[in-house]
Amino acid sequence: MDSPSITFSDMHVAALRTFLIKGPDVWAERYEEQLKREDDLGFLFLMYCALAKAAHRRFSPTFSHPQIIRYVADLRLSLEEDAHELNPRVAEGVLRYALGDKTLISRPPFGADQVTMVRAQIYLLLGLISEMDLNDAELEQLVKDSTEYATEWLTAWQAESRSR
Repeated sequence: MDSPSITFSDMHVAALRTFLIKGPDVWAERYEEQLKREDDLGFLFLMYCALAKAAHRRFSPTFSHPQIIRYVADLRLSLEEDAHELNPRVAEGVLRYALGDKTLISRPPFGADQVTMVRAQIYLLLGLISEMDLNDAELEQLVKDSTEYATEWLTAWQAESRSR
């Protein structure tokens, strides 16, 4: 199976910054159509890295499966009439995967389609950010940390791919 190309650009970083600081509505107005036309998964990867960073802040240094289940259940309750849009099994899997849970047997997309995966990541990221109640400077630091993490991850992945 061929892996899709993953790169991210300054535009992806700006889109993540807008998503986190200005919100999804402003992000959609500025970037949604442009990102839909891309073949690359750069923005989704960068958003996942932000989710991983936020999840580590929320659940590290240790977490339990019941904590993850409770978090997802509470998040779904907060979504009220939109709760059905967040698949709990996928959301729990995404969190556990982002946290590096070595006991996790399944892998993304956890039997779901791409839309369900992306939706879970968006709801989880927004929920974690909302819960942390970060100011703009702290959100900017999260963007920076996420970008560094994404760069490190891609560098390691590319080195591993070349060594095969």
